[in-house]
Order: sequence, then C-alpha cells, then structure tokens
Amino acid sequence: MFGKGNINISIQKTNYAPGDTISGSVALTLKKPVKAKQLSISLIGQYETTQTTPRVGIFPGGKMGERTEYTDFKTTTKTVRVCAFKQPLNGGSEYGREREYPFEIKIQADMSTSPIIKWYLLAKLDIPGGLDISKKVDITIG
Repeated sequence: MFGKGNINISIQKTNYAPGDTISGSVALTLKKPVKAKQLSISLIGQYETTQTTPRVGIFPGGKMGERTEYTDFKTTTKTVRVCAFKQPLNGGSEYGREREYPFEIKIQADMSTSPIIKWYLLAKLDIPGGLDISKKVDITIG
C-alpha cells in the first residue's frame, strides 16, 4: 500500500446494456484516519479524436538565396467526454482505516453504445491539500 492508502471498486460484472444498473461497492483502506472533502463514484464515457493539420513554410537559404517550400503536419489529440455522472458516497468527514460503501448507478436507457466510447468507473477520495486516492475500473456498455 503506497501513500495514504488505497481504494478498490467491486462490481459483479463488467458488461452492461443501456437501462441496466451497475451495483457494487467501494472499499477504502487507509493507513490512518484521513480528513477528506468527499468519497465518490463516477461513471465516465469518453473517446479520443485526432486532427491533423498541414503547416506550410519556407526555408531560406540554398544557392543564391533560393528558398525551399516545405509542408509538415501537426497532429492534435482531444479527449471528448460524453458522460460524467458523479455520485457522492459520503460527504466531508474523517475517514477511518477501513470501510466499504455500496453504490448503484442506473445507466440511462438512451445511452450511446458506440464502440469508440471507452467506459469506466472512477472511485475517488478527495483529500484537500494532498494527493487524492482513486481507482479506475474499465467497463463495457453496449
């Protein structure tokens, strides 16, 4: 166990369909009690998009002041979130050494099931002025 402790997410399965309910628990194991703003579980869906744009320029130089044109490409990657549902499991307080927090998240019936979307659960203990403790578990919705 590194840092202040660790956090684990337990779920019964990893494949879900729109309209399903994700049931599970978040287990918090700390080395010593910690004051935190909040413990939460989030359902996040996101995908990455890549855009390539050409850049044209001129190199000065060569014989007798010749100039050479060039083209290179700049590629940028952007992460697009399609869902970021956050459910608090416990508010600000002092968290003891070990505790388990149950949760249920209802997946919207009209949720996108595109194969490009990567879905995951994120459990996070928000510690003010310190490093947060978090855990991510990949799931499939489709």
